[in-house]
Amino acid sequence: MKSTLCLSAQEILNIYERYAKKGVTLSEVALCGAKEFIELTHYPKNDVVDLVSGYEFYYHAHPTSSTASREHGHFHLFQRQKNQTFIHLIAISLNPQGLPVRLFTCNQWVTGETMVESSKVIESLKDFDLELKGRLGPIARWVTAMTTLYFYEMSALIHARDQKLIDLEPAFSSRSQLLESKQHHELTQCDIELMASFSQHLTITNY
Repeated sequence: MKSTLCLSAQEILNIYERYAKKGVTLSEVALCGAKEFIELTHYPKNDVVDLVSGYEFYYHAHPTSSTASREHGHFHLFQRQKNQTFIHLIAISLNPQGLPVRLFTCNQWVTGETMVESSKVIESLKDFDLELKGRLGPIARWVTAMTTLYFYEMSALIHARDQKLIDLEPAFSSRSQLLESKQHHELTQCDIELMASFSQHLTITNY
């Protein structure tokens, strides 16, 4: 029986093969048919939302930064709570070819989330599952599969995020000031190599 990681890797590969046959990249599809890519605009406009689970995501780009030369944009993943507050789970960056190149966590002001301790974020991330029909269905499956394939790396970044906040806090008058500090946008990040993950979990031919 195939492992969960193997099944997730295969799902991701299948989605890339589907788009390759159509001559489009995942980063192009993530724009939901938009003719231009405008920084900070959400794609799709009203986000992708599962009203039952509360999971949601959107794709966008921040103003030009040091990572812009190799990144096209990124997905922000959330879980919305019953009281309509939401927590940011992780962000996944894509290069212009539509391949994931980086994972990162954000400071609270970036998304307007309610910052909670890492254990609660990781618990929500572990169960991330967002099913969607239509044009964005494959994107939703890709995002879901990525949270499984890279769960260890994502969890480590979320744990490190909490430690980074602890390390930074003495330089601020309060924790709330730190969480709103525009000097601190991303808190933790790591690079990822999808082909290396495929090699680890799949036997690939002609890709």
